[in-house]
This record gives sequence, C-alpha cells and structure tokens, in this order.
Amino acid sequence: MANVVNRSALDSSSQVPSHDAGDSIATRAREFFLPRCPTRSTDVVWGEGDDSVVGSVFAVGRVESEEVDEARTFQRELHDAGFAWLRGSRRNGGSELSREECQIFLDVARDFQLPDTSCFYVGQQILSPAIVAHGTQAQKDRWLRPLWRGDAIGCQLFSEPSAGSDLPSLLTRARKVEGGWSIQGQKVWSSGAHLSDVGELLARTHDDVSLRHKGLTMFLLDMTSPGVTVRPLRQMTGNSHFCEVFLDDVFVADEDVLGDVGAGWSVALTSLNSERDGFAGIDDQLFLQPLPRFIQLVEMSGKGKDPLVRSDVVRSYIDFRIVELLASRMETNPSEMLTAAGSSLVKLASTNANFDLAQRAATVLGVGITADSGMWGRYCWSRMVLGVFAPRIAGGTDQVQRNLIAERALGLPREPVARTTGGVT
Repeated sequence: MANVVNRSALDSSSQVPSHDAGDSIATRAREFFLPRCPTRSTDVVWGEGDDSVVGSVFAVGRVESEEVDEARTFQRELHDAGFAWLRGSRRNGGSELSREECQIFLDVARDFQLPDTSCFYVGQQILSPAIVAHGTQAQKDRWLRPLWRGDAIGCQLFSEPSAGSDLPSLLTRARKVEGGWSIQGQKVWSSGAHLSDVGELLARTHDDVSLRHKGLTMFLLDMTSPGVTVRPLRQMTGNSHFCEVFLDDVFVADEDVLGDVGAGWSVALTSLNSERDGFAGIDDQLFLQPLPRFIQLVEMSGKGKDPLVRSDVVRSYIDFRIVELLASRMETNPSEMLTAAGSSLVKLASTNANFDLAQRAATVLGVGITADSGMWGRYCWSRMVLGVFAPRIAGGTDQVQRNLIAERALGLPREPVARTTGGVT
C-alpha cells in the first residue's frame, strides 16, 4: 500500500490497535474492506466498463487534490485498523505481523477494489526503509508513522539533469553553516514532488567531485522550506507525475541529516534496493492486468490462430510467470544469486515483461493503435506503449541493473568509470 502528508498531523500520536492472538487476520481484513471497498471481479469482461490498461501512475486528467484526500482517509483507516505497515515495528506505527499473516491479508485485499494510494508509494517503499535503517530515533518518531498513516507524502530527490545513471557525479551542493547546511542545486524526475511534504535529498558535502559517492550526504528535506521550487513536467503519456525541483540556498538543520555525513551513498543504496524490490508488487499502479487483457485482445481480433501471435502469447505468459516466481523465491528461500542481486533481477524481469507485451499488443493492433476509433479495448493500449519506457528508467536504468547483476551475482569486473578534466562523467 502507498501513502501521503497532512502537515498538521506530522506528529500524530495515533496508535495501531493490538488484537488478541486468536483473532483471524482474514476475518478482520474482510470486516475492514467490506463496508469500504467494492469487490473486485476476477474476470475481465470484454466490452464492459473502463478499458484502461494503465494504472494511476499513467492516468490522465486526474484531479489530484481530490484523489489525495480520498487516499488519506482510506490510509488512516487502514493504519488505525492495523493493516497499513504490516511488518513494521509497533513503536513506529507498524503491526509486526508475521510473513504468513501478511500473505493472508494480501490475499484478502486482492478480492477488493482499493482506492488509489499511489501517492504514498515513494514515502513508504523508498524513504521509509532508509529511515528505518539509518535514521535517528527522533527521525523515526517524526516521520515513520505519518508516512504509513497517510499523514505525510514523501519524494525522492536523487537524479539531476547531468547525473542520472551515474548518480555519484551529482552536483547539488550542501555547504556547512551554523546549525545545519545550505543547499544549492537542481533535481529532476522526482515522482510526486509537487504533492510531497518530505524529500529524501542526496547532496555533495565535499568539494572534490573525484570522491564520488564518498563525498555525498543524505538529508530529510521539508518540502515547504524557503528556496524550494517544484515544477511538474509534462510527459508524453499526458500526465505530470514527474517533477523538477530547484534548491536555492535551502537551509536543512543538522538534525535532518539521514545517516552520517559523507555516508549518503549507503543510505541511497537502501532506498534504491527497496524501490527495485517493489516493482513486482505495484502492477495496479502501473498496468492493469495486461496479460489477460492481451490474451483477450488476441482472441477478439481474430488472430488467435496465427502461430506467430500464439507464440507471442506464450512468451508473455512465461515472462510474467518468471517475475512472479522470482519475487516469491526472494521472499521465501533466496539463493546466493538472489541475495546478491535479486532486486535488480526482479526489476529487470518485470520491466522487460511489460515492455515486450506492449510491443506485441501494438503488433496485433497495427495502425488501430494510432487513433481512437471508439472501439473498446483497442486505442487504450497506446498509453501502455508510451508508459512502458518510464519503468525502464525509474529505480535505475536497465543498463544499471545489468551491471549490478554482472558485478554482484556473477562476479564480473566492475565497469570502469570515465573521468574527464571537466569532472566525472
């Protein structure tokens, strides 16, 4: 589940209720969902309802303020029922459920159509793990419960115009001043920054750029601080989910340094690995049942007897099944390779599965994908064809994932880093 921030509630003291050990997780979960959420149909009926194959991340024409308000209400109720942060510590707003109890809850949740809570994803799945692993107790007390209760929205401030895949070459500078740091620079591709209350900001605290990752420090940035300017970016999908963020002498207190000064890279790795782990589990936010929809498209288009098209269906089925099995194996019994680079393997397999399926759907549709004829289940695929490029960049590009797999799992030599007189590239 994902989450957001109401500044008046950042120090919320609401508690996750305790339950007798004999309570049934499944029963309590159904009792929570039934009065709030419609049941989800397990079958996609061709020609009925909305034909979208993209989720909330790629939706166009959303009224974000209304959707965020709805998401906050649902997330607070979910949290107060003990079902928001399933594995988290009770002290910080979690429920400390076992792996088996979590699976029971998730199985029940799949039977219902849940509100769109994607605005909380970065805060919960990327920022929260970093705070848990590297934060002070004061930082945990301030942010973890609000992030998981929907009282706070978080964003990630890593990439820059000249530092994407080669993140250690970033140029945003944090200069030491009395009581804290003054930060100057620019970030880009920050999902949901225009909605966020707190940003996980990676900045350079040493002038020598040749230090690369050794000269970086992580900060928890109040997004309402003077000098912070957020500008949403229009994407080719039509929405403005990504943002660029300008930092003009923004003050951040010493108490908001996340981890040790100069150790920001280890904090960043915690967040990046958590983001990659989550790719297999956020399909409802990215794409909506693309495999069964693709199979139906093949059937309804009359191309089900074409051996090449049938081969594409089988290949897509195998691709998605591999993603499921990899994610399950990582949870239950990870091998040495999965322990070393499982996050990258899952992320790469997931993005490839969706990308290849989108291209196969476009082949089936032909020119029908280029214009909206009003026919159900056809033109909707255009948004997936455009959207599948974003996951290939988010959380580290495909090339970065392959390097990580090669180096960490296969033991191949590290790729050399080119250095120029103008800085590190």
